[in-house]
Amino acid sequence: MSKKTDLTNKLLAKIQPEHPLPDALDEANLLEQGLYAILLRRLTPTQAKDTVVRLRNAYKDWNELRICQAQEINGHLELGSKGMLAAAQTREYLQEVFQRSHGMELEFLRDDAQGAQRFVSILPFIGMGTAHYLLWLASKGELPVTPALMRVLDRVGLVARTASPKKARAAIEPIVPEGKELEFAVRFGEVASRWCDARKPLCHQCVLVDDCKHGKKAFRDWKIAQERLEQQRAREAARLAILQKKEDEKRRKEEERRKKREAIEADKRAREAARLAKIVLRKKAEAAAKAAKLKAAADAKAKAEAERVRKQKELEQKKLAAIAERKKQEELRRKDAERKKAEAKKAAEKRVAEAKKAAEKRAAEKKAEAAKRAAEKKAEAAKRAAEKKAEAAKRAAEKKAEAAKRAAEKKAEAAKRAAEKKAEAVKRATEKKAEAAKRAAEKKAEAAKKVAEKKAEAAKRKAEAAKKKAKQK
Repeated sequence: MSKKTDLTNKLLAKIQPEHPLPDALDEANLLEQGLYAILLRRLTPTQAKDTVVRLRNAYKDWNELRICQAQEINGHLELGSKGMLAAAQTREYLQEVFQRSHGMELEFLRDDAQGAQRFVSILPFIGMGTAHYLLWLASKGELPVTPALMRVLDRVGLVARTASPKKARAAIEPIVPEGKELEFAVRFGEVASRWCDARKPLCHQCVLVDDCKHGKKAFRDWKIAQERLEQQRAREAARLAILQKKEDEKRRKEEERRKKREAIEADKRAREAARLAKIVLRKKAEAAAKAAKLKAAADAKAKAEAERVRKQKELEQKKLAAIAERKKQEELRRKDAERKKAEAKKAAEKRVAEAKKAAEKRAAEKKAEAAKRAAEKKAEAAKRAAEKKAEAAKRAAEKKAEAAKRAAEKKAEAAKRAAEKKAEAVKRATEKKAEAAKRAAEKKAEAAKKVAEKKAEAAKRKAEAAKKKAKQK
């Protein structure tokens, strides 16, 4: 066994495939073999075979399956939670085959070498490991040779790169361990897809980096770039920390100024509230004094009214007593007249004229007395009406004063509420201003963060460009 064969075995031992090597399906074309290999990434061999059979029977051709939704495809499977994943993988596989071959079959891999090379040039989903497996099936066990495989072997120092497939196969076959042709092609194909992609190599992650001179250099360059990037990030982080500290200090000072302003405003509001409270107390005292005065006046008025009523009652009693006395005297006179009449019945004719004259005199006196009493009653009624009118005017004036007092109290209360609303508005405006300042600070910090990220991304692209340029040289 040659040294290169020993190196091949060593490298193969380091490469652990992501998925197991499939066994070829019976009576299946290359498209179905590839689908079976793709399904083995998530399903057991039995489930994968059953899925291929179910899909083959459910659709008249694979193109119809390609344009179906994953939910519809899952309806033909009995895989439980794995059904949607298997359906999505099937659609992805068929879509990539269609885009790379412009058809829905892979039988051209058996006879069209150029078409096969074009097909396997870019397969991000299928991968070069599965592609080498399909080429191995198409060539009936012959070792597949692709530019991706030659790139990997050339970089690890097993075979020098050549553009001739025949020369490449002749150089590769001697270093392949006997019976491990498929394993060799699949494992190195996975290296080409996972780490050694010519467009975006990931040498620092590759399992063969220690055995690849290009990989070692790329790993060193990557490590240096990462260290520089880390240093740049640290510097940027320190700069941002300083800016953040300054911003925090600025916000702290602003907060202190805001608190001082609020304290001043609060003190001003307290003084204004105290002043308004004094005004209210003074007005209340004035109102109480006025009420006491009005009450004293009302009491005096009530007392005077009571005295007037008492005097009026006394006067009425006197009048009644006088009338009673007059009636009594009249009754006595009447009785005396009757007695005299009885006594002087015989001398009636003599005293008729005198009696008639006396009667007329008494009638005139009664009439004068009645007129006098009527005049006195009329004067008393006019006096009471005048007193009532004065009392009504006084009550109207008191009501008007009370209404004016209530209006003044309402006005003072409205002024107090307006002052409170104004203070509340000032407070809300201050809070809004503080919130706006906070948002502005957050936006500024976010903008600084984005600028830092853009600078880091630019540095990364610059490093990659330098790396690529170095590789091209």
